[in-house]
Amino acid sequence: MRGDGLLVRAEVLAHSAMLPADMIVVQTRIPNSLSIQTVEESDLSPNWSSPMPSRKTHDLGTDWVKSGATAVLSVPSVIVPSERNYLLNPAHPDFARIRFFPPRPFTFDRRLKPAR
Repeated sequence: MRGDGLLVRAEVLAHSAMLPADMIVVQTRIPNSLSIQTVEESDLSPNWSSPMPSRKTHDLGTDWVKSGATAVLSVPSVIVPSERNYLLNPAHPDFARIRFFPPRPFTFDRRLKPAR
């Protein structure tokens, strides 16, 4: 399995005024044999991590989906620099090889921020 739910939770913390109370978590398993296109930090513009996303970063994702190159795109995380985000393309034929486990309720530790 690639990735970590911790990253998703950190992304929510960074972009939410308040934490949602109705979140779920879905674990996925991406087979090691599945091709993943990787974007390195060096591939991005110098301001890629600014709070206002650049057009170039947006276009990179759009171009990846349109190209149909892979079912998974690995990109650097802005919030947790040592981690990566994985974008999934459900229109790609290999998407069917990704295993999704049943959703489970997820709650943040109440010490972080009060839930809505």
